[in-house]
Amino acid sequence: MLPGETLKIKLTPELAYLIGLWRKIKSFEGLGVHGSQKILETFSKEVLEQKLTTPEKLLTDGKRVYFYHTAYKKFFGEVEKEQLERFKYLNEYAANYLAGLFDAVGNIDENGIVSLAKLNNEDELLLLRLGFKTKRKKGKCIIEKPLIFLAFIKNYVKASKDHKIFEVVEKLKNKNQATAD
Repeated sequence: MLPGETLKIKLTPELAYLIGLWRKIKSFEGLGVHGSQKILETFSKEVLEQKLTTPEKLLTDGKRVYFYHTAYKKFFGEVEKEQLERFKYLNEYAANYLAGLFDAVGNIDENGIVSLAKLNNEDELLLLRLGFKTKRKKGKCIIEKPLIFLAFIKNYVKASKDHKIFEVVEKLKNKNQATAD
């Protein structure tokens, strides 16, 4: 890139995942996240695979991981503000974004109840527009038809991809395909 040129960043499904992951667990420093070791590893791996920074510029203190990049920080913020427009279709972009959000603040309890914490009204509206009805309970958004939601994000979750519920979702999908054939 020549001096004076600006970096033109284009939203990709992979960046949509990172933005979803970052939105609710942002670090105060730079562009990064705080959370469990699994979250820090997932963010680091994705950031490096997408070549947003280099390993030596990725900083951590054990509770958070971050890097400095003005253009990407501005872009992430713009996408966050425009989420209702950017993710209005049931496509790979929305699936990645919701998968990142789920990895950051999602939970599946022992009764199979799927919830997302820290969601605001705009987040709930986004889910509703995409066909995922929610209800509020104890400050969390409960997904009313969890298997449909989980099937939508299944191929894109990273930090929680090993959760046993995704095996169930895959078996149900295969069973439904077999009966349809």
